[in-house]
Amino acid sequence: MIKKLLCAITVSAIILSALLPITAENSSTQGSTTTTMRMQPIVDKYNNLTQASLDAGLAKYYDIKNHWGRNHIAKISALEIISGYPHGRFGPNDKLLGGQYILMLMRAIGYSPEVPQGVPYFKPFVDLALKEGILTKGEISDYTKPITRELAASLARRTIGKYENVPRDYFVKGSDPYPSKGNKGFFDNVYTGYQKLKMTDYPTITSKYLQDVIDCYRMGLLTGSNNKFNPKGTLTRAEASVIIIKLLDKKVRVESIPSSSESFKWKNSNANNGEYDNEAAGFYENKEYTLYKGLFPMMEIWETAQAMYKNRSLITGGKIDFTYSEKNKSFGINYFNSQDHFTQYMNDTYGLILPLNGIGIATQRSQIKKGQRESLYDNCDGWLYEILSYEVDKYNKDLKRYTYELLKVWFGKDYEQAKKIHDQYLDYGLKDIDWKHQIYLINGRQISVVGGNGDSGNVFSFQVWAKGFITKETMLKLNS
Repeated sequence: MIKKLLCAITVSAIILSALLPITAENSSTQGSTTTTMRMQPIVDKYNNLTQASLDAGLAKYYDIKNHWGRNHIAKISALEIISGYPHGRFGPNDKLLGGQYILMLMRAIGYSPEVPQGVPYFKPFVDLALKEGILTKGEISDYTKPITRELAASLARRTIGKYENVPRDYFVKGSDPYPSKGNKGFFDNVYTGYQKLKMTDYPTITSKYLQDVIDCYRMGLLTGSNNKFNPKGTLTRAEASVIIIKLLDKKVRVESIPSSSESFKWKNSNANNGEYDNEAAGFYENKEYTLYKGLFPMMEIWETAQAMYKNRSLITGGKIDFTYSEKNKSFGINYFNSQDHFTQYMNDTYGLILPLNGIGIATQRSQIKKGQRESLYDNCDGWLYEILSYEVDKYNKDLKRYTYELLKVWFGKDYEQAKKIHDQYLDYGLKDIDWKHQIYLINGRQISVVGGNGDSGNVFSFQVWAKGFITKETMLKLNS
């Protein structure tokens, strides 16, 4: 067991890997000239709405006077996209039926078919939606029942794709001062995780609708409430009215993109005076990247990476280096005793810069499925963060104070307990005590810590799992 773990530590010294969730290359949906032309009359009518016509729409319904959606309801009423009930009631909080929603979508893109006598009001609109590819056969089994929010979002996404280019900026080329050196900035415009951050219940969204919901958030077609989307919930008539107006008017939408306070930029360090670019490893000095907030574990990764970068001044002595390797998907803090030390280790057989002291984030593990080796649920190899030292005296003198700031991010109120364990095992290495290894569970995180003199000399390793993935029942049990 000890040899296996020591081997794992040695390998992890070679590759401290990290990969953010990425979806597709920047692309767009081809807008339809036919749809745009067919929509033009209703768009013109919308643009020419007067306050008098809106006031008339507001006066038609007694139950929207103080409703939050009153202005949108007035607009769709004036556009004759949907009407209210008899006797002056619109029913803004009533559940919207599937047939009603299809009717609204089709009228929004310029269709106004005749409804033959004896035919359900929604039938001609459903036929058109099927023909346009906005609806698939059997997707709605009963048009007289309420539509779910996730399906409503998906249908809105398909509708807008008929006439607008939907942003596909989940993965675009990075900001690169040297365009010939690397063609992808892995941390630029990674919005998928950011949208998921806004809906903590996203795992409950039916998988085939998830990307459509993400696109709707990104474009500002819809939002949730209290960081929840409520995918299986029903859509109200007022909520649908808002979606329809946003389909018609881009100015009403508020695109969901990270603010400056929700991202941070860094450049690959200039540890070798700008002279070291390694095409094989995809490492480029001075190349700039951006990391955005994203869904857990991306949020804590964002916080950790930011803490790693911003607290570098706490590291004393030697040379430090905040790096990202595009090919090997790795980034972290590397510490070298001197320039000579850096030169000695930067050209190894793997094409990586190998420090004897380093801190890394194995971000790619957030993309490995549960049950597979090295997933976040793997109690042996699924750690997310690693602190590794083969020069414990240098680590103790120059890096320990820096590491404490990371422990604060990872363990919060249990920081002191984690710090005590950290110091205990580091001390084993400093005092040349026989190699020791133990597993702990603190603040919902498994820790695997090693310290002392083993086959590779004095070693210190502190591996930390993502919060909540390993439980007391699934903790790694060491051989006695």
